[in-house]
Amino acid sequence: MKSLKKITNKVLYLCLFMILSIIIQIPTISEGFFGGESSKNINLFLHVAITFFSTIIIFLIVYTVYHRLNSKPIFVKNNIIRSYSFAVLFALLSQILQFAITVLEKGNDQDLELLAASQSKLAPILIITLVLISPLLEVVVWQGILQGGILKDIPPLFSIIITSVLFAFAHGYSFNYKTLELLCSGISYSVLYYVTDDLGSVVFCHGLSNLIVYLINFVF
Repeated sequence: MKSLKKITNKVLYLCLFMILSIIIQIPTISEGFFGGESSKNINLFLHVAITFFSTIIIFLIVYTVYHRLNSKPIFVKNNIIRSYSFAVLFALLSQILQFAITVLEKGNDQDLELLAASQSKLAPILIITLVLISPLLEVVVWQGILQGGILKDIPPLFSIIITSVLFAFAHGYSFNYKTLELLCSGISYSVLYYVTDDLGSVVFCHGLSNLIVYLINFVF
């Protein structure tokens, strides 16, 4: 009976994880233009309100689920220099690999709508969402809840592979070069969490990776 209950709980939490992986994208709605908006016609108050309130509400939900599955604190105070040094290294390696894949693909991943948003009043919201909000919510859900919670009882290698592959397909939607690039990110975040056992360093790595992508695509 205990075994059956454990399996049932795992399935329920897996379903909950799938729901959370979708709702954590809500704050990103405010990154781009709403219907009828343009770079010169933006309801900035509405964008800020959606970003702020959706982030707070969703984080409280995500953290509640995380706390039930994973007893570790999100930010670990031990070995900070080591953990964040690894975070920088993993972010750079991930972006180098993704750049190599982009060169092989000979494609252009630049999002024209986000490019327009980055040159408007939405730029601060876009940067905050990319560098802080999305990394925090995604890492707590993917590494904290899935890898360190639901999959904590299986060998680390398998939890890393499963988390990374699901992360890539959840963001890439199909098997293509973009998914392969995202797999590099997924592996770097999952391995970093295994190495440091510190979600905070993974949040930093994810944010740094997004910042590098932002600078390459929208600044330089």
